[in-house]
Amino acid sequence: MLVPARDRLTLSLASQYGKDNISFACVPGPVRTERWTELVQAMARDMNLSFEGAASIPVGQIGESDEVANPVTFLTSDLAFFVNGTMIEIDGGQEKPQMDLLRDR
Repeated sequence: MLVPARDRLTLSLASQYGKDNISFACVPGPVRTERWTELVQAMARDMNLSFEGAASIPVGQIGESDEVANPVTFLTSDLAFFVNGTMIEIDGGQEKPQMDLLRDR
């Protein structure tokens, strides 16, 4: 099984610094920004799709900053002490293969 580089880095850092009570978590996912909107608009234009179709997020909307901030706040709290070396995707269920299918059709 291939492990993405971000996962390997997170696991490596967790392994190295866990003994010092330092935890690591990777929190990837798209968040509404001006740049993200530009990228999706360009993809929609290039693939001849609607803006909504190009976004390919099953929940039907892009994440807002507070939707990412809330889980990150938890991860930085004492409540998440035992969470270490993991990746928590905050992406509304988006999957790159869905985007590739749209591109290749």
